Amino acid sequence: MGCGQAWSGISLSFVASNGDLTQLYPTWFTAGVDKATAVNGDLIRKPTGGVLDFIQIQTDGTNGGIIEIWDINGEMAGANVSSATTITNAELVILQNLGKAKLLYSQNFTATAGAATPAAADRVFSYGLAARFVAAAGACQLNLVVNGGAYLTQKVG
Repeated sequence: MGCGQAWSGISLSFVASNGDLTQLYPTWFTAGVDKATAVNGDLIRKPTGGVLDFIQIQTDGTNGGIIEIWDINGEMAGANVSSATTITNAELVILQNLGKAKLLYSQNFTATAGAATPAAADRVFSYGLAARFVAAAGACQLNLVVNGGAYLTQKVG
């Protein structure tokens, strides 16, 4: 395992298998301003490449499902992933067709109360991380260790 940073407590609500993805950032990252409307000095949050070292999935104790983690930057399909985090399935399909979205990790898990499914991932990604929890109900929480993956910058020029 590398020397990445912990991205703990990332909450995901259930979606269908063709539901929206959530662009992932560390929970301590402040949301930025929509890049399309930002002015000089505004904070912009951006996904970037890196290495996904470790994944832990915590259930809500009631609902199991499938976690999908994607190598994708929604900004490349026009999604606002600075002040928001939603990447639609249509945007995912566009980026897949361009070769700019790849499924990095998929895991089916049960809903045992208090359970956590850990995995050493060691997956290199090029664009950023996004995830979805495919289930009929409920939510889960992701705890990740990531080298790179996102940054905050100010708009200049």
